[in-house]
Amino acid sequence: MSRVLDIERRQALLAKSSLFQGLPESLVDDMARGAIGRELEAGELVFRKNDPTDFAALVVEGLIYAIVYGPDGRELILDSAEAGQSIGESALLGAHCHYFSAVAAGAAIVLLLRRCHLLRLMTEPAFIDRVLSLLARRVSRSALALETLCLYSLESRLARYLLDLAERSGDVADGVRVVLPKTQTILAAMLNASRPKINAMLQDWQRSGLIDRMRNELTINDLAELRRRAWSE
Repeated sequence: MSRVLDIERRQALLAKSSLFQGLPESLVDDMARGAIGRELEAGELVFRKNDPTDFAALVVEGLIYAIVYGPDGRELILDSAEAGQSIGESALLGAHCHYFSAVAAGAAIVLLLRRCHLLRLMTEPAFIDRVLSLLARRVSRSALALETLCLYSLESRLARYLLDLAERSGDVADGVRVVLPKTQTILAAMLNASRPKINAMLQDWQRSGLIDRMRNELTINDLAELRRRAWSE
């Protein structure tokens, strides 16, 4: 569903985003005039894997997952973008197709940024540097995720995930609280594991006192022990 966002709203959203922040106002205004707002429901696609890359998306509200699907239909969540972040940036540099599907985790609003509207920006060195930097960070995260999924046990993968949540919260002391995804199905797709195995491991950790758990909120009681488990094979 398309949603009408007035030009001032589009300009403000672009100006504070990680992709456009600090760029010349005239360039941001040009991009805002061509951007299209789209309202999404949970599970709705922004784009599919192998779709032509004629646009990227800026997340206005909500959360968008980057997902690939196995031949048996199993999902693997590679990355995510939240409000103020972009997804599918390779479209802006001339990639031929998307290498993952972008799916709304819940109700969300995105701005579609079509490549045809970026001609002026493509001559702006600061913008090119910004896109390359974002893509480099995404590649680094993907490489780390691939290493973790292929070479480490489920216990290590889960511990690393919780440590990453703790670091993002800015709190690295015992007793830090982190919030898991809404469902264990989503967490399973992030860690390439089954939901029963993840639930069993969380229950074991709770019984041992490593964590306390209330629904999808966890308190990490021993960060040092969690780090040890994160880096054990």
